Amino acid sequence: MPESPENEREMMTIPKLAVRVGKSRTLIHRLATNPAEGWPPPSFRPGSSRPEYPVGWFDEYWAQRQERITQGRRTDLERPTE
Repeated sequence: MPESPENEREMMTIPKLAVRVGKSRTLIHRLATNPAEGWPPPSFRPGSSRPEYPVGWFDEYWAQRQERITQGRRTDLERPTE
């Protein structure tokens, strides 16, 4: 069986994920704990209480999230599509 790419097996804590995308730890923590965002359950290393998440999954999630953001554009004036 072929090996997974390195970043799919790699795990990172919330502070490291925040540095990875240049955002605050508070934002990443808020996203991770919001059930509507659909984050996977965290993993914990033995002896640690810091949750870790798969980097490959996070990279895909972040790219999709950035595509949905319409910063600076008003959407309340658009007519709803039927």
